[in-house]
Amino acid sequence: MARDKPGASEDLTVQERSQLLAVARRFYLEDRSKVEIANEFGISRFKVARMLEMSRARGLVTITLNDDGAVDSDLSDQLASHLGLSEVVVVHSDGDPERVRRQVASAGAEHLSATLRDGEVLGLAWGRTLSALTTELPRLPRMSIVQLTGAAGSDLGQSPVELVRLMAQNSGGSAHPIFAPLVVSSADTARSLREQPEIARAMDLFADVTTALVSVGSWEPPDSQLYEFLPPQEREELHERGVVAEVSATLLADDGSQLAEDFAERTIAISSGQLRAIPRVLAVAAGEQKTNAVVAVARAGLISGLVTDHALAEKALAGPPVDRAGRA
Repeated sequence: MARDKPGASEDLTVQERSQLLAVARRFYLEDRSKVEIANEFGISRFKVARMLEMSRARGLVTITLNDDGAVDSDLSDQLASHLGLSEVVVVHSDGDPERVRRQVASAGAEHLSATLRDGEVLGLAWGRTLSALTTELPRLPRMSIVQLTGAAGSDLGQSPVELVRLMAQNSGGSAHPIFAPLVVSSADTARSLREQPEIARAMDLFADVTTALVSVGSWEPPDSQLYEFLPPQEREELHERGVVAEVSATLLADDGSQLAEDFAERTIAISSGQLRAIPRVLAVAAGEQKTNAVVAVARAGLISGLVTDHALAEKALAGPPVDRAGRA
């Protein structure tokens, strides 16, 4: 029945093609066994196996795996080694940026809920993917939730205050919000706000955080809520100074070095030194456009783990391995 032109079905007769498709339909769509198919068609089960092989070889049958949202363990291990991180979760994700963000957020929520323990102190930054993650979380163990940054922007649904409230409500633990803006006009104003009793109490808890959940902002290309929030003149000035990434309110160059410490002095947020002192810092970042930013943050030693998508992972793996600084 076979002609010797592998991978093509045009040289099959109508009868040959019809019989191959009939056998394939019984096996792949109707879940019939090879023995049942052999009995129906009056052939041996070995011939059924050969016909199924031929159907695939000739392109009459194609098999597609729907792996969207599934974790790729091999790619996760490769990226962890490449970036020098202790834990990495890479998910297959396709579609528009919002779909990719939701799938990464869902994987992050599952990983976080499986690894957090009762009595932990969870530090929470802000970002679109973190906002999506909080809505995906199953029940969390009881823990304290501490806000790591002030708020920026007018979207209350993505405010870190709201994220902290939702997390604490989920776990049944205590919430420690920071009712202050992320960026203020001067270092003196920021210093005064940090001295306010409620804000000071929350920031004093930074030293007790056991797990921090942060997002990564990209400045080149721009994909950052902080970038969007700042006045155009200021962000252009910072960009000219070499900023390619940010985590919380720490601005970074491509090599992972911290830039614009004068800007950091005007923020109400955890410092880079405080972040490095936290035993576990898990970043959640979606979209290959954030690759350079994620690599810069890894170089800075500001994170110990990452949840991301396969496009970002593959692009990062195409670059040189990361020589990390600051975090053991």
